[in-house]
Amino acid sequence: MKLGPALLSILMSLMAASPAVLQEAVVTGGLPFEATESFPSLLLRVDVSLILASWRIVGVMACPAVPTGVITCVIVENAYPVGLLEVVRRPFATHLLEFGPILKGMAPAQLFGSTSSHGPNAADGTGLQFAEAHVYSFSPQIPVLSQVLPLVIPPAIPYGLAYSSEIDGYFWRTGLAEWLLKPGEMARKQLLPACSVIPRTQECAGVWGSYVPRIGFTVHPSEVLAAYLQALRAGRVASDPVGRVVLGSYPYEPRTGHYLQMIRPSLRSGTLIGTPFTRLLEAGSLSAQGAYIFIHYGIFKECKGCMPPTLVEARLPL
Repeated sequence: MKLGPALLSILMSLMAASPAVLQEAVVTGGLPFEATESFPSLLLRVDVSLILASWRIVGVMACPAVPTGVITCVIVENAYPVGLLEVVRRPFATHLLEFGPILKGMAPAQLFGSTSSHGPNAADGTGLQFAEAHVYSFSPQIPVLSQVLPLVIPPAIPYGLAYSSEIDGYFWRTGLAEWLLKPGEMARKQLLPACSVIPRTQECAGVWGSYVPRIGFTVHPSEVLAAYLQALRAGRVASDPVGRVVLGSYPYEPRTGHYLQMIRPSLRSGTLIGTPFTRLLEAGSLSAQGAYIFIHYGIFKECKGCMPPTLVEARLPL
């Protein structure tokens, strides 16, 4: 479900504001992380070594072509940045300079709930982790890379806001949409062991937790890993928006074995989604404001001349 023309008109007018106006609007009364990143700064943070290290040849294909008759091409795959996944505790707050006023201008459209929360630790060592989440399309074209290797570069989509959990609040907080639209999947989840016990590539982000229901609530002893999981759930809402309130297109579903790169609160290299080496993710990564932002890298394969770039299936995070 997409927003009506009235709210879209408001968003467009906000986007037309000058950078100086944007920064003033975000910084005034904002939290320390707000307006600390922008499109140019994010370009400098893309983990180019991850793109190059993930490149490999996976096969050969022959396909009919006119007028030559047959084309033979090499199937290659590699990771490439396609989006930004953000988790925050304060509704409508964002790291991104360009989208601060846009999100704040959407506050009257909040449909359910008023704030995010973080509960105290329970007796069993777990804690209530709840956060808002935003998904942005981010597919920078980096032509210098393709001069080094025949890389797979997915089609560019405009830098923009695809999902804001604040205006999808009812479903983001309750999980009702999952029970209504995918009752079989939800029932199966109740019967199967926890992802921390038996991780399943289609249903689990490795040992981090389950993709379903796609909500901002999770019970987890680590706020950092909870943020990774909440970000992934938001990305999957944006990529499969049936029954949910979304703002734009995000065609790249986050999948187990693909990559996330933490940008804030701590700049890290890309990591496999669902990796069992969680201590490395947690160390030095806790945000004082409960604010996290990641670059999402999909893994794509392509056979130039025969097959367009395709997002590969989930795989073991090893």
